[in-house]
Amino acid sequence: MFDVLTLAGLTGRDQELPPDVRVKHGVNRDGRTIHYYLNYSSNPQSFAYPYLAGSDLLSQAPIAPSQRVTLKPWDLVIIEEK
Repeated sequence: MFDVLTLAGLTGRDQELPPDVRVKHGVNRDGRTIHYYLNYSSNPQSFAYPYLAGSDLLSQAPIAPSQRVTLKPWDLVIIEEK
């Protein structure tokens, strides 16, 4: 049975995140896309990064498409696409 959101064409990569992870997107002054992932729980959360390669702006670590990202409890990661 199809979900109503799927039938309406309103699902995508962000709906595949764990329930306690929220994501916001933006564009910086250089025109690069930024993804903000926030863990709203007291448990670690893990997900496969679904967008283009980039880097974690807080740690400067490279992030590849489909790479597993783990957020500590109440943590966040900010990824800038290359």
